[in-house]
Amino acid sequence: MSWSIHHVNLQAHNVRHTTAFLRDMIGLSEGEWVYPPADEMGEIGHDADHVGYFGSGNRGIHVVLPIATFPRDNGFLHNPTLGGHVAITVPDVHQVASNLGKAGIPWSDAGTYAMRGVHQIYCYDPSWNVVEFNQVLETEDWPKGVHPWERNWGWGIHHVNLQAIDVRESVGFFTEMAGMSEGRWDAPKQMGDFSIDPAKLAILALGEGNRGVHLIEPDAGFAQRNGFAHNPSLGGHPAFWVKDLRTVMARLDAAGWPYSDAGVYAMPGMHQIYCLDPSANMLEINQYV
Repeated sequence: MSWSIHHVNLQAHNVRHTTAFLRDMIGLSEGEWVYPPADEMGEIGHDADHVGYFGSGNRGIHVVLPIATFPRDNGFLHNPTLGGHVAITVPDVHQVASNLGKAGIPWSDAGTYAMRGVHQIYCYDPSWNVVEFNQVLETEDWPKGVHPWERNWGWGIHHVNLQAIDVRESVGFFTEMAGMSEGRWDAPKQMGDFSIDPAKLAILALGEGNRGVHLIEPDAGFAQRNGFAHNPSLGGHPAFWVKDLRTVMARLDAAGWPYSDAGVYAMPGMHQIYCLDPSANMLEINQYV
């Protein structure tokens, strides 16, 4: 089964501040949300204080204010506004729902309630991360490498890290429920101090270059061993690729915004930095060098 990363939801206590940070510091391009017809739309509560958006066609980054009543308002079991989540596009969301049902995993069928032509379902993975699986109802190609919509942005989602209490169980969830395939970690010659044992770190690969979904066991000593101020093994994070990482770093320096410069330590030819956004979401920004 083919798949792609459709979007990443980031929880924000102040949507306007977090949106401004992603736009002005990281250099992401804002987009315009595409809504479904009024008779299909759920209780999504969108305005500038509740949602920010970067990308096109509803793909990209969603910045969302938590709404405690969201599941009740929409008849869901899961609350996709809390804690952030990754949304994975699959060719047949009904097959994924069937697989979840057979495995006894509860899921919420949102239908096309928030994005035009996108059928969404929600569930928890084995580590209680909210995961969205969706299907774009129009015909789509499934390219490898950089997706065509990202070329127009000038940035993209390189990968999403998900914290996994049991990495092998989490791998089984994504491969069995959604037909995603496990890849092999491509490590640089001079690697940082972390484990690439598949029981500690696994990748559900989108082409080459370690793109895709990374499943990592939380490692309390990760930051200290590698000389970082930030620990990317905790809590999960999205990783953006940009064309000019030095410009991003210069903006952060000028603003006095702390970040950890990891250099090329985890993936060949990939310069990575880590920081927190104004809502304390961990972010990775990277560039092939």
